[in-house]
Amino acid sequence: MKAEIIAVGTELLLGQVVNTNATFLAKELAGLGIEVYHQSVVGDNGGRLLEQLK
Repeated sequence: MKAEIIAVGTELLLGQVVNTNATFLAKELAGLGIEVYHQSVVGDNGGRLLEQLK
């Protein structure tokens, strides 16, 4: 099984906050045998999030 992690937050894009949640999730998923094949960050913008989900 494969997974993608999409983090949402303009503060992540601007480097104001470190995305420790994605690191945690990737490790947990790997422990369950799930391969994380892509990680992305989207700002607080509904339109951009919808595009990422397509």
